Amino acid sequence: MRTPLLLSSALLLSLTSAAQTTKEGYALLWSNTITVVPDTLLNGKHKLPAFTITVFESDGGAALDMWRAEYKPMSQEISGKPLKAIGVTQPSVAPAPLMIVAGSATDKKAGLGRLTLAFAKNDSTPIDDQQAAEKAAREMAVKYNKAVVQAQITAKEKSLDKATGKQESAQADAAKLDKKSAKANSDLKKIKAKQGKIQANNAKLNGEIAGLEKKFQLTNDPKDLAKLAKLRSKLTTGEADLAKLMSGEAKLQGSLNKIEGDKPDAAKEEALRTRTREETQKEVEQLRRKQNDIR
Repeated sequence: MRTPLLLSSALLLSLTSAAQTTKEGYALLWSNTITVVPDTLLNGKHKLPAFTITVFESDGGAALDMWRAEYKPMSQEISGKPLKAIGVTQPSVAPAPLMIVAGSATDKKAGLGRLTLAFAKNDSTPIDDQQAAEKAAREMAVKYNKAVVQAQITAKEKSLDKATGKQESAQADAAKLDKKSAKANSDLKKIKAKQGKIQANNAKLNGEIAGLEKKFQLTNDPKDLAKLAKLRSKLTTGEADLAKLMSGEAKLQGSLNKIEGDKPDAAKEEALRTRTREETQKEVEQLRRKQNDIR
């Protein structure tokens, strides 16, 4: 009896986890902790005290690229292996220009990058204020993790723009069908009104013709025959007009039936696009909160 319960719990956990990630696979909530771990970094023959930070939902290469981009304007040169930023001007860490040695690693299974940084006076001598170095490393960890989430936000905002465009297009298509439906119904009413008038007039002509036929049988008057011919001509015209209107009505009714048949699909498409846009908008907002939670 315990097995179904365990399966249900596992399924619920899986669904909850899926609900907290985007289709691209990154988290919608910040559930990590920014840490600065004391470490060491080998610079040639010299082992320097260092600090390791983690950049989540990234990799070592991307973390190193962010560091290089940030420190290039502050350095005289960045080169070598491991990477060394020479002549770094960072008064919050050291009063004199310093050297920063940087190395990185990727944990593919965890989906993260680690960046190890050593702050030194030269190839073999660390700076005096290691607390300042640790603080700088922590600030980098916050900044780079926020940058990762910003890239997620930017990508999701592009998806939102596309979703909004598709929603607006679906709304426009549904509105066009409504407009076509309203016009077709209006045209049908006009046709039926014309049919009613012609049918009434044809009925009147039929009555007049019947009366005149009886009269002509009695009088055999050529004038009555001429009137009868004229009435019959009017009736023929009326019947032709009625037939044309009925043909037009059939075509219009066919068009209206198609429009009405297309409406459910259009409504379904509009609802789908609206739901997609709302879900994407929600993800953008969640990612912004996620970014704000990185401290």
